[in-house]
This record gives sequence, structure tokens and C-alpha cells, in this order.
Amino acid sequence: MTTIGVVALLLGVLLIVVEAHAPTAGVLGALMIGAGVWMLFTSDGIGQSIAIPVTAGVAVVGLGVVAVASRKALTARRAPVRTGTESLVGSDATVRSWAGAQGQVELDGGLWRARMEFGYDDSVPAVGESVVVEQVRGLTLKVRRREPWELPL
Repeated sequence: MTTIGVVALLLGVLLIVVEAHAPTAGVLGALMIGAGVWMLFTSDGIGQSIAIPVTAGVAVVGLGVVAVASRKALTARRAPVRTGTESLVGSDATVRSWAGAQGQVELDGGLWRARMEFGYDDSVPAVGESVVVEQVRGLTLKVRRREPWELPL
């Protein structure tokens, strides 16, 4: 029984290590550790009056850790995008040069190719004018002029 308890304990630890690399529920690792502890306590002749509370405590702590980690993961999943090209939408860019239907704008210290968003007037934006990013397609930004009621960020 001691050997089986040690194997269950090691298997539980292994399942928790796997949990760090592959997103799974993590419940099996906590249950295996709890089962291993219970088997180790009961194999040495210690009564179940000690083994069951200790096993339950280990299982509750393990399941609590899984619950907190799962809640944090779900909260992070619903958070708005803060990185990548998706975060550029709605940002302010400054026109550096413009010729015809496209030009070059500066955004967050980088120069981007830009096109005016469809449906806006055909006038060319002036150098230094602030425009708003509406869409990102590859390395080209679709921009629009700032509306008079919009405040600069």
C-alpha cells in the first residue's frame, strides 16, 4: 500500500507540473496527491481519524488553488487587448506626409503607411494633422480625420 501511495503522490505532482504547460482543469493532480497522502497515512497503521482530515485538507487546498487560477484565467480572457496591432485601433496618429489617397503617419514612435477610411472627404490631410486609426490591415492603417467634437488624447 505504501508503494501505491508514493506512486499516486508522484503522479499527482507530475499532473500539476503538466498543468503548468498545458491548460487543463488541474483537478486530477490535486485528487491524486490527496489519494497518495491518504494511502501513505493508512498504510503505516495510523488511523483514518488522522488520514481523512489530512487528505481532505490537501484536496481542499489543491482545489482552492485551481479555483483561484481558473478565475484569474477567465478574467484575463475577458480583458481588452493591450498589445499587438489590435491595440492601435482608436489611437491618434500624426500625419508626416500625404500624397493622393495614401500617406505616412507617425504612431507610437513608428512610421506607418496610411490610407483614408472610405466615405470621408477627398481632401488631403495636412502635415502635422492628427488622425484617428480605424482599422489595421497588414502594415497599412486605415485612418480618418478627427471630428471637431473629439478631444485629443
